Amino acid sequence: MSAENLVAKIESMKFEGLTFAHEGQDPILRNTDFEFPMNEVVWVKGVEGQGKSSLLQVLAGLLIPQSGFFYINDQNVLDMSFEEFLPYRLAIGYTFDYGGLISNRTVYDNLMLPLAYHKLVSLTDAAERVEEIIKIFDIQKYAHERPAHIPGRVRKLTCLLRALVMRPQMLLMDDPSVGLGQDTLYTFVDYIHRLREEGHLKHIFMSSYDEKYMSLFNYQIIHIDEGQIYLQTVEKDKKVVHL
Repeated sequence: MSAENLVAKIESMKFEGLTFAHEGQDPILRNTDFEFPMNEVVWVKGVEGQGKSSLLQVLAGLLIPQSGFFYINDQNVLDMSFEEFLPYRLAIGYTFDYGGLISNRTVYDNLMLPLAYHKLVSLTDAAERVEEIIKIFDIQKYAHERPAHIPGRVRKLTCLLRALVMRPQMLLMDDPSVGLGQDTLYTFVDYIHRLREEGHLKHIFMSSYDEKYMSLFNYQIIHIDEGQIYLQTVEKDKKVVHL
């Protein structure tokens, strides 16, 4: 089987009667039915504590609902084994706050790790991809430093870039603009637009309180409120600021 065939195409996602709660807490999602907009940049909104981060982690397969159904391409994810879900997992990139970097590996190694581990491209191609992204974001001087020895903004950026380096079909990001400098943020947005134009990053879901950052995208909006998810349609001709 070729490397490309290891990655499933994500074409649709929906919840049916889905309930999720953290242990000992009220449900964040309560018997929720919702079909997610696809092939869009989707802004996940809700007041503090309504479960935006948890929703993104459910979509990533990192949190398991207590009941109901989560369908990707009409297949119930909750019935899948780790091996059965892997083709979808390989199609999903996610980043949450500053977590996930391996502390005893350099920035370069952290960016290489998902490519080398999953072997979806050759090591030569992986190295070229990582070296290109390091150059685009002008972090060459930090490339061979470990996370504890680099500025916080570079750690945050490395977390974001590690989600992008796989060039996933679906990208999940929790407050991606927090902790980045303005120039880095503009470069990051431009890079997302570039990957979308190249046919990657078909479905993007992100939470953010930063309206200026979100104004750099054409987006649809979903709201989480009292355990339910609602779609707020946004006009397609909303102006995007191109950088």
